[in-house]
Amino acid sequence: MRLLSRALALSSALLLASCVSVAPPGTAFTSEPPGARVNVDGRDSGWVTPCMLALDDEETHVVRLELAGYGAREVVLVPDRRRMIVNWQHGVNGVKSNVRFPLLLPVGDLFVPFREVRTLAPGRVFIRLHPESAP
Repeated sequence: MRLLSRALALSSALLLASCVSVAPPGTAFTSEPPGARVNVDGRDSGWVTPCMLALDDEETHVVRLELAGYGAREVVLVPDRRRMIVNWQHGVNGVKSNVRFPLLLPVGDLFVPFREVRTLAPGRVFIRLHPESAP
């Protein structure tokens, strides 16, 4: 009975570990000075800097930062795909393990140790806004 409960606990731990996924939260926007209005593809996003926006990572986006009294600035975000091989020593969320067997690795990564991460580049945007020239 004790062996059965341990086997059940181990299998449930492995299943739960395989459900963990780490997704990029979005693109971070900051400006100097803060408080610039963020327009994405010609539309107001409703946010001001600093903020983090989750944009479609399969399309190119033009982001424009505007602040009264300062010149507007634009940045182009392009889709970026990175392929990587999952290292057994890195486990879940980058926790290093000294064990030679991947105990902390999600089950899916154990059988298919390749991962493709889709994001927008750049992932963090900092723009220094310059004051407009006085007329």
